Amino acid sequence: MKLGVMYWYIIGMTVLGSISDIRRKSVSLLYLLIAAAGVIPIALWERNVPLPARIMGILLGAVFFLVSFLTREAVGRGDAAMIGICGAAMGFSATVMMLCIGLVFSSIVSLALLCFRKAGRKTRIPFYPFLALGELSAAFLVLF
Repeated sequence: MKLGVMYWYIIGMTVLGSISDIRRKSVSLLYLLIAAAGVIPIALWERNVPLPARIMGILLGAVFFLVSFLTREAVGRGDAAMIGICGAAMGFSATVMMLCIGLVFSSIVSLALLCFRKAGRKTRIPFYPFLALGELSAAFLVLF
């Protein structure tokens, strides 16, 4: 199976966002706007994801925005925005798969950090790298 341009664009944008998230523990609004603006022309050109799936993916990002608000940013707003952008780009099911894989990896790393006493329960770790890892893993699963 072949992955489209959109998938590789989103992986690239998430990997680039990971660098900022690791270094500064934040991702700029300008970066998120550029990522979102790139999705629109590619989505118009590459129509392999149905519109209802894209809308559900955006709503998934909105749910994470709500979680971010309710938990006083335990989940960052930048993470929620990127989840919504990924949902608009790849659709609901691909975004859920990416999220599940990313959450598993982040759980493993968090548990290891706790076990080796490199972090505490309140330590904040960047989530963008795990989103990128989830996307790359999902791409690997789809391709092979």
